[in-house]
Amino acid sequence: MSDRVESLRAMEQETGGGDYLDSARTDLTLISRMLKNGRYSEETAQRLYTLAAEVCCLLGWMSYDASLHTAAQQHYTAALRAAKTAGDDTLGAHTLCFMATQAANQREQRAAVGLMEAADAVRDRVPATMRASLAAHQTTVYTKAGDKRKAAAALNRAFDALDRGDRSDTPSYLHWFGEAQLRSTEGRFLLATGQAAKATEALERSVNRAAPRDRAVRYGTLALAHQRNGDLDGALDATHKAAHLIEEGIHSQRGVERLQEVRKAFAPYRNEAKVKEASERIAALTS
Repeated sequence: MSDRVESLRAMEQETGGGDYLDSARTDLTLISRMLKNGRYSEETAQRLYTLAAEVCCLLGWMSYDASLHTAAQQHYTAALRAAKTAGDDTLGAHTLCFMATQAANQREQRAAVGLMEAADAVRDRVPATMRASLAAHQTTVYTKAGDKRKAAAALNRAFDALDRGDRSDTPSYLHWFGEAQLRSTEGRFLLATGQAAKATEALERSVNRAAPRDRAVRYGTLALAHQRNGDLDGALDATHKAAHLIEEGIHSQRGVERLQEVRKAFAPYRNEAKVKEASERIAALTS
C-alpha cells in the first residue's frame, strides 16, 4: 500500500492531481476497510492511520489544485484526525501547513495564521526538512496577511533549516520539498513586497528545477514578475511556456487561474498583437 501511495504522489507531480482523485479515494477506502475490519497489532494500526493521513492530505492537495476547495478542507480535516491518532507530529504539522496555505489563498488570513501557529507548536519535534517547509508556509501566510517582517524572518528560517538539514530523516511525503520549492516561496514573497527584479531571479531558479505540474504554475508567477519588472517579452515567453504545459496535459486549475491573473496584468498592453495572441491563448484554456 505504501508503494501505491508513493506512485500516486509521483504521478500527481507529473500531470496534476485532478486525474487521480478517484484513485486516491479508492486507496483511502481500502485503508479504511482494513482499519475497520482487520485484525492487526498496535504497530500495524499506527502505520495504517499514518497511511490514511497521507492519502487524505494528498486528496486535500489534489482537490485544492483542482479548485475544489470544500472537498480539500474536508480531506485535510480527516488527515489531521488520522495523524493525531497515529501520533505523528510531523504529518500533523505538514497537514496544518497545507490547510493554512489554502485559507490564506481564500483570504481567510486570521484562520491561516492560527493554523500556522498550531503547526509551529511542534517545530522542535520534527525533522529539519519539515522545519524548512513549516517556515516556508509561514512565509506565504504572513505575506498574505501583510506582515512583511514576520514573513521575511520565516523565509530566513526556512533557508537556514534547509541548509542544515539531513534529508535522511525526511518522510517520503516531504521529498518534494527542497530548494526549488523554497525559491518559489522566495520569489512570491519578493514579488508581493515590490522587488520584481529579485523575484524574477528566484522564480527562474525555481522553474528550472520544478516538477512539470509546478512548472505550469510557476511560469505564470514568473510572467507576472517579468511584467512588473517592465519586461513584456519575458512575460510573454513565460506565459506561452505555462500555456504549452497545460495544453499538453498538465491538469492544474491553479495553473489556469495564475494565467488568468497574467491576462489581467497585460491590460495596459492589450492592443499589441503579441499580447492579444497570448490573451486569446489563455482564454482558450478556460473554454
